[in-house]
Amino acid sequence: MANAFDYRPTPITLTAEELETMRLQIETGQLPPDAIAQHFDCVQKNVFGFDFKKDRNGKPIENGLGSARNQTRNSVESYRKWGIGEADYEINLRRMEKELAVANERRKREREAAVEAVR
Repeated sequence: MANAFDYRPTPITLTAEELETMRLQIETGQLPPDAIAQHFDCVQKNVFGFDFKKDRNGKPIENGLGSARNQTRNSVESYRKWGIGEADYEINLRRMEKELAVANERRKREREAAVEAVR
């Protein structure tokens, strides 16, 4: 019989008490030995998507709208408005503008290729 851990949604943050409960359940055989690792794997999938990639250091690579690879005007304008007090604000804003230009050019090429494929 499968345990409840296999079917319930994974909360993003577990308290120290919840982690300790999981450790005790692992020791008593109520949860599989890799239950905590499974939890953190599920959290990454919830946050970054089921098909996310990692860099060479094992850190997830963001790829959704607003990420460095897929920058949007809305993300840049939001940072312009709300990030003004951050350290390196101007540097970050210039970087985001460059990322936006690259992403817009890539999206333009992808649209043109899609139109050509339909013809």
